[in-house]
Amino acid sequence: MPKRRETEATRRRRAQLAKYRQAVAIRVKRQSLRIGPLLASCKAKKVALEARNFQAALRLVKDLRDCSDEACLQSLIGEISSLSVTAPLLRRTLIPKVLREVSARFPNVREQVTPIIAKWRAVYAQEEQRVADRQHQAPRRRPTSSSGSSSSSSSSSTPEVVRMPQTPGPSRRALKQRRITFFLR
Repeated sequence: MPKRRETEATRRRRAQLAKYRQAVAIRVKRQSLRIGPLLASCKAKKVALEARNFQAALRLVKDLRDCSDEACLQSLIGEISSLSVTAPLLRRTLIPKVLREVSARFPNVREQVTPIIAKWRAVYAQEEQRVADRQHQAPRRRPTSSSGSSSSSSSSSTPEVVRMPQTPGPSRRALKQRRITFFLR
């Protein structure tokens, strides 16, 4: 069978859509070129800040262990309370354990130390929960079994994937028309 003839209007329409797709691709590429270095610099700043906080925490742990009187501990409490902590920092430096051991020797300072340790405990629990949520966030599918009799067992440990109904949006034709008119503006 002979190929269907393409009219001049169809050819112009295809050329118009091709130009639109090229313009969108160029715009996305331009935007992504700006985002890459921005994300890299943010990550580098975060790593540098975490390294500084880790070094400060190690220094504070050493100072806490060398602390022999209540005045020394009082002078360190301001620095300790302003220290920005993360779960890995708390786990690696064991600063809460050292602070609790040192504060046990000085009962007058204990009421200042207790809220700091409670705050650190909350930060640690929150970050660990976030990590656990991230690990369980990806939906798992049930493995397909060759026997149909075990599908009703309640001892299955993998959760069933629940799909959310899609909300009705603009029709495909309306979206296509919007793309065309956007290009013509």
